[in-house]
Parts: sequence; C-alpha cells; structure tokens
Amino acid sequence: MKKNVNITLVIVCVLLLSACTNVVTVDEPEEDKTVENIEYNKPKLPEPVRVQISAVGDVMAHQPQINAQYDQNTGEYDFDNNFKYIKPHIQESDLALANLETTLAGGERGYSGFPLFNAPDELAEALYNAGFNGISTSNNHTYDTGKSGMLRTLDVLEKKGLAPVGTRRNEEEKSYEVFDVEGIKIGVSAYTYETPIVNGHRTINGITIPHDVNPLIDSFSYQNLDEELKAMKQRVEKMEEQGAEVIIFYMHWGSEYHREPNSYQKKISQSLADSGVDIIFGSHPHVVQPIQWYESADGEHETLVVYSMGNFISNQRYETLENRYTEDGLIVNVNLKKDIIKNEVEIEAVTIIPTWVNRYLEGGKNVYEIVPLTEAFSSPEKFNLTGQALKRAKQSKKTTVEHVLSGEIRNVFLDSEYTLPVAN
Repeated sequence: MKKNVNITLVIVCVLLLSACTNVVTVDEPEEDKTVENIEYNKPKLPEPVRVQISAVGDVMAHQPQINAQYDQNTGEYDFDNNFKYIKPHIQESDLALANLETTLAGGERGYSGFPLFNAPDELAEALYNAGFNGISTSNNHTYDTGKSGMLRTLDVLEKKGLAPVGTRRNEEEKSYEVFDVEGIKIGVSAYTYETPIVNGHRTINGITIPHDVNPLIDSFSYQNLDEELKAMKQRVEKMEEQGAEVIIFYMHWGSEYHREPNSYQKKISQSLADSGVDIIFGSHPHVVQPIQWYESADGEHETLVVYSMGNFISNQRYETLENRYTEDGLIVNVNLKKDIIKNEVEIEAVTIIPTWVNRYLEGGKNVYEIVPLTEAFSSPEKFNLTGQALKRAKQSKKTTVEHVLSGEIRNVFLDSEYTLPVAN
C-alpha cells in the first residue's frame, strides 16, 4: 500500500512543475498510470486434475465363446473382435477395470466353460488391447482349476500388462493395488463371497479351499460377516497408509439373476461406506442392478455403490437361459477431480454406457460383439444391428437405463448426455 501512495505523489509533483513553467504539451496524452490501471503479475493457481475411471462387470468365457474365437487357419485364438466397438470408450479412460470370471490355467488341461472355467491366454491379451489396466481375479470361479490355475492366471495377466487384484501368490505379496493415475493415488481391492463352510474348510463355488490357500484369496463368508467387514476396514486403512486418496472395492456378491440387491449387499455397502470406501463396483448377479449413494454413519463420507454391472460379455442370453437381462451390461465412468491447493479429491460425475452382447452367425460360426448402446442407433448397420438384433438392442437400452437410474440418483448421467466441464 505504501508503494502505491508514493507513485501518486510523484505524478502530482510533475504536473505542478509543468504548470509553473508554462509548458504547453500538444502530444497525445500519456497512458493512464493511475493505481487502478497498474497490472500486477498474479501467480496462476494450479488447475484441478481430472481423471476418469471406467469399470465393467463379468468377462466370461463359456465354451461356445471359446469355440467362436478359434481360427482353424492359424490354430490360434483371438478375442479382439469382442471388444472392438467399446475399445474407444475404454481407451479414453485413465484407469479401466474389469472382473475376469475365468481362470487362465493353460491349454494343456483343455479349455472349458461352465462349470469349471479355463480360457485361452489370448483373452487377457484382448483385454489389454482394449485398454484395461486392472483385473479383479477374486470371484466364485477363482479356484475352478485349483491352486496352479489360480497362480498361472496371475502370471498371464501380469505378462500381458494387466494388474490383478483379489488374489496373490504368497502372503508376502499384495492382493491389492494402489495405482498412481495422473498424480492421484487410487487403491483397488477385490473380494468374493464364499459358499458355506464345510468341515471347517472355506469353500468357493462349493470347492473346498485348502487352509494354505485361504490367505491367497480375498473372500468373505456370510456366516462370519461382521468379522470379515472388520478385515475389509483394515484393508482400507492399509491402502490409505500407502497413500491411497480414493478407495475402490470390487465386490463379487448378490444373488444370481436377481435385478435388485439383497440384504447382504446393503449391509456390506453401509459398512464399507462407514470404513471410508469411495466406490463399490459390483459383479456376479449377471444382470444389471441399480446405482445408489450411501452416507456414512457419521455423515462425513459418501460412497457410490454400483450393485451390479451385469455381464460385459458371456453366452448367457435369452436363447440359453430364457433371460434377456443376462445380455445387458454397463460401462460405468467415474470422473474424479482433485483440488491441488486443498489436496482434496471428489467424484465430479458418474456416467453410464449401457452395453449389449450381440451374437450372430457369420460363415457358420458365432460372432460375439459388445455394443455401446449410447451410440449404436445413429448408424446401427455399423454395429451389425439389423432386424431382431436391432429390436433387442433398443429394448436392452431402455430397460437398463430405466432400472439403473431408478430412484433418486443425483450426479449420474448417460454418457451421451454429459459433457465434462472444462478445467478452471
């Protein structure tokens, strides 16, 4: 302030001196240099950091799918075409996650679908090519091919450039991941439900889990849920100790083919909200379930819960189960914003892309393609949607959107209706 006053006094003295010497000035008036027009070089505040997380539900590999992806000319498998239409959406994300509901135990033991899943390694390669970064390996088919198959799945995923969460090779390894995404630390864990305990042994999908394998799978028992929830809270604390600013849990839970969450899902959601989890991505029901926000008991925290994202790709459909809802899935995009000055991260918006699995015959073989329904109907021929397939895809979008966005869902949009705000 003192410096500004001195500048004004100098200007006044010069004007008085000019008047006393009767000097007439005919030049253009000088630029106004009053205090109000002096510009200061204010430091530019750092802009917020914005990132997008994308998540999808169950990536399955039933036997008809495996057969469809085999090329008799080359003797190899290729799953890339499954994801070609959704690839742009996945690749534009900063962190993309999926649930792999099969093992990658190798071809020596034979590839198989339900009930004991074992898919070719090329499925992992296709997921990487589509843009995925992290893969949940904790689900009710984790142990379909035993310990060796479970461990080989980890090896294959990592070799293909994908980070597995939910299982580990030994107790010294982490079964979770803290991703550094544009300077935002995002912790991701994955848990699966167990089937009832038999003779003191935990079971998954009815398969007995040896005691030495128990610590290698992140799972929870409904029979001992309160203790399991305490362990999940400890996982949250551990990830936060490692710098995680955002906590995500992939939960393999719920009742198969039920379009509404059950009481266990709701209880777990509230507990995880109380424990500081920010986002829950649900899988296992094989159909889409609604989205809901939970508030922690202390009112200090909110958690986004996507109860079930449905099947991302599978052979489950009306022709096989007489259930059209098993053809439906979601890509859920969560937009995060980090205020650099306050060092705070918030969920800015959530967008959904309803998807539908198109299966059709070409050259005597089945073709499986995931179709993004927010853009498919402007040029359906581009997505091989004609006749009955087009009708089914339109009905899929309608029922999915209505169901997912049922109730009071704030800050959740269809991808085609939302524009990310420009950084300040």
